[in-house]
Amino acid sequence: MNEGEGEGEGDDTIGEYEGERNKENQRHGKGRALLPNSDYYSGMYNQGLRHGKGQYVFKGGAQYIGEYKNGMKDGVGRFHYPDGSRYKGEWKEDKRHGKGKYTYSQGDTYEGDWEKDERHGLGTYIYKASGVTMFGIWEKGKMEGRGKITYPTFTFHGMFLNNMPIGKGRFVFNNYCIQEGHYIHLKDESAKSEEEVVGEEEEKMSPREGYPKGITPVWRPRKILPYSHDLIPPDPKLPPKPPPTPPPSPEKLAEVEDKKSDDQKKDSTKSIGSKEGKLDDTNEEKPEDVKGNEIENKEGLNPILEESSPEETLSPTEDEKTSPELTDAEEE
Repeated sequence: MNEGEGEGEGDDTIGEYEGERNKENQRHGKGRALLPNSDYYSGMYNQGLRHGKGQYVFKGGAQYIGEYKNGMKDGVGRFHYPDGSRYKGEWKEDKRHGKGKYTYSQGDTYEGDWEKDERHGLGTYIYKASGVTMFGIWEKGKMEGRGKITYPTFTFHGMFLNNMPIGKGRFVFNNYCIQEGHYIHLKDESAKSEEEVVGEEEEKMSPREGYPKGITPVWRPRKILPYSHDLIPPDPKLPPKPPPTPPPSPEKLAEVEDKKSDDQKKDSTKSIGSKEGKLDDTNEEKPEDVKGNEIENKEGLNPILEESSPEETLSPTEDEKTSPELTDAEEE
């Protein structure tokens, strides 16, 4: 969360308030409050919490206008940050989540899917200075998977890892030709040994800042093909979501209830038989199994199954290592 987004958890019960209240004297309905930290809120309340449409102005200059739910930014809203950047879109539990557009202080923009304050899903990043566009699938703030980069006179189609192209791909030169090849990742000996000094927003948000230190992508061309629209790979898209599980039919519900009833009858019969058997064994009680009125559990706890840790993905560092393949349609 960026500086200026946090709103005090207990701020709705203290400070100066003017507005509606309920029978319990809680802030409820329309009202406005000047908080002890000099932040200001005007909007709707529900049982003491910001809930509904409202405007929150931070003393540092940031401002949020939009929807709240249970005291948190939730729904549709826009946020203006002190450095001039701004976000307009969906929120969930105080985080950018869903569809939204972020305009950064230097003029770059990202528009697409968000999850827990990070670019996640399908989206487009546009560099204002160069006009270069990155479009594809994002995962936790970085380009991961299929994507494309559009330059003024040509476009690259391929796969990405940590914001960098990797594996097989195609450069499409506008109505002229298509160059096939693949990217490999090599160590960059000229990389700076000291950390560069960049702004917080630039470091977090710009895709180029996500490059691993000391690694650079290198293009290895293979062949040139005449331009054909059929050879251009399709645009990236998210895999389809699985269809929702349909609710059980009335017949299935009745079948489950009948089975549950039969199981209960069997358990009841076993319980009666067990009690009758114990009446004859009251003198067979073993002292080592009894402590006071509690019987020891000799079976112990069930073992906990541990999930195996996922294997780490290594980036190829040699020319002929296996790289992500294009689809059959793309290689025709």
